[in-house]
Amino acid sequence: MNPAFFRRRVGSYCGFVLAALIAASKVVAAQLPAESKKEDTHRPSVQSLEREFFGAIRTGNSDEVLSYISDRGVSVGREAQHASRGDIQQQFQNHQGLYCKLFDSACIKTPINLGNSAPSCSYRDLLTHSRKVRTAGSEITRNGVQQAVLVAQVENSQCPEDKLIDFIFNLDADGWKLFSIP
Repeated sequence: MNPAFFRRRVGSYCGFVLAALIAASKVVAAQLPAESKKEDTHRPSVQSLEREFFGAIRTGNSDEVLSYISDRGVSVGREAQHASRGDIQQQFQNHQGLYCKLFDSACIKTPINLGNSAPSCSYRDLLTHSRKVRTAGSEITRNGVQQAVLVAQVENSQCPEDKLIDFIFNLDADGWKLFSIP
C-alpha cells in the first residue's frame, strides 16, 4: 500500500472522528436543561476534564495524571494490557514505561526500524510541539456506564506515527477515572 495514501486516509478519518466528537458534544450540551449544565464539584464537566487532563500532560504533572487512575488500575496500550495503580505509580517514579509515553520522548524505548527513522514522541511533546493540535471531549453511556472520551488530533512532521490520541474515562463515585490509555 502506498504510505502517502495511507497517511491521507488516516488523517481524513481522524479529522472525521474529531469533528463528530465535537459536534456530538455541542448537541448534547444544547439539549441539557440548565440545572444539569451547572458544574458539580464531585463531577467536573467533560470540557473541564478535557482542559485539566490535557493540561496535566502538557505541563508534565504526573501526580495529577495519577490522580485520575483508580485503585482498580487502567488498560494501557493497543493491546489493552491491565496495569495496576501501583504499577503506574512505580513507572512514574522511575521514569519508565507509561511515564515515557505520556511525558518524556527521550526515555521511550522502541525497536529500531530501518525503514522508518521517525522517532517516537511522548504525548506531552505531541501536545506542546505540534503545528496543529485539536482536542475534543464527549460523554457517552456504554453498557450502563457513563464514559468520557477525550481525543487529541495532532499534526507533527517530526513524529508522524501518532495522529489521534484518545483517552477513555469512567465515571466513578470519586469523579472521572481513567479506563483506557492508548
